[in-house]
Amino acid sequence: MTSEAITKMASADEKPKKTQEELRADLEQGANILRTETLKKLDVYEKRLADGDFGDQDGEPAGSGEKRKLDAQKELLNADARLDRIREKLDSGDELGQDSILAPENIKLQNQAFLQETFKIWYDDAKSKVEQVPILVKPKDQDYDMLKDDTNPSKFGEYTLNPDIQDMDFENIHDSIIIIPDLSAFEGKPLSDVAKHLIDTYSKTHYLLGIEYWKWLILNPSKSPAKLKDGNYYFNFGSLVRGSDGHWYVPFANWRRSGWYRDARRLIGSWDSNYRVVLIKI
Repeated sequence: MTSEAITKMASADEKPKKTQEELRADLEQGANILRTETLKKLDVYEKRLADGDFGDQDGEPAGSGEKRKLDAQKELLNADARLDRIREKLDSGDELGQDSILAPENIKLQNQAFLQETFKIWYDDAKSKVEQVPILVKPKDQDYDMLKDDTNPSKFGEYTLNPDIQDMDFENIHDSIIIIPDLSAFEGKPLSDVAKHLIDTYSKTHYLLGIEYWKWLILNPSKSPAKLKDGNYYFNFGSLVRGSDGHWYVPFANWRRSGWYRDARRLIGSWDSNYRVVLIKI
């Protein structure tokens, strides 16, 4: 990709800039929404505790209930950590970037121009104007085996976002927590199998990146981690994008000379030897 093409994409993605007061108000609103969700999770945890859900059930291996309890506690701690990061950002007095908006109604606006440009590259100008429908859903709550067979062309433009990474500052992520797991055992297997493995193995200890990181890489080639510029294809299972054929696709980026090439593969497609996944350690 040429520098001219990258500049064009960056320009296409521009939107009216908000004032710092407006950005802070939006970030506060996002924090309030997250706080409400966290309190709901706490209520669920306390109810499960009262109902004895964290005790070993009949037929379960010893310690199964305690594991459920620890998993639930970790989810609460992670939610608290996210709120702390937002509060630190607000209390620091530092200038907020235009990507600091967390309010759900702004999520579509954040990604709209980038996805329109993407659909224009993949298809044509007419299809780039399709109505986009963002869906906030945690990867661990998705059934990838079912989604690989979910084909509906009338829903072209749908895409999913991992709510756990909406406030992540990709530019300042330390290289040491950018993890590239060994998935060579999945060569030739469906991408849906890879997704299930990632959820089962890493969802409690790592963040699965999605469209947000995909977009950031492509628009920030000079700031992208050097370890990803090795010619392999880096998939972002934290998001799925429904293509014009109605299939769900996993977006990926591939470094070519001086810029990122963007594309996606169907969930029913096969994992290849030069495919990789980027995870962020929690």
